[in-house]
Amino acid sequence: MTKRKDLLNVPMTIEWNKKPNRKFFLRHLIETNNYDTMCEVGVRDGRTTFYLLNNIPNLTIYAVDTDTTLFYNDEVNKKYKDRLIPIQGKSGIVAKKVPMVDLVFIDADHSYDGCSTDIRAYTPKVNINGILSGHDIDYPGVNQAVNQFVKNYSVGPNNVWFTKILAS
Repeated sequence: MTKRKDLLNVPMTIEWNKKPNRKFFLRHLIETNNYDTMCEVGVRDGRTTFYLLNNIPNLTIYAVDTDTTLFYNDEVNKKYKDRLIPIQGKSGIVAKKVPMVDLVFIDADHSYDGCSTDIRAYTPKVNINGILSGHDIDYPGVNQAVNQFVKNYSVGPNNVWFTKILAS
């Protein structure tokens, strides 16, 4: 896999001296805020999803992806039961199937159009005092969408952007 040449250099804006992977940072955000629901938009093979479910026993995740068969099967269903709710379809369209949650993590279409659609579709799904977040703020399309549609965001490890929703 070749490294993209168009990636931006986006420095972290917070202090973080733990493991730099997004799954550890998301766990920190969830546990620090005592959240119990989230929506992951763009799950792929479920590595982040399964890490969070395995380490936060009271967490329920709505997992949105265009192909849920990449992470969801009978064995996964048996293990996580109603703590993992797969939602298959184009993220901007299936957002209506997601209830209000404490945290939304956007990591699906990294184009400007895709990311801006997801930000607009999922921001209303975040509870007051919840967090809207996403991955890959170093991708030009993601960066442009976040800068246009998200006010006062911070950047954590592994190019994770996030903002607390203080009012609707």
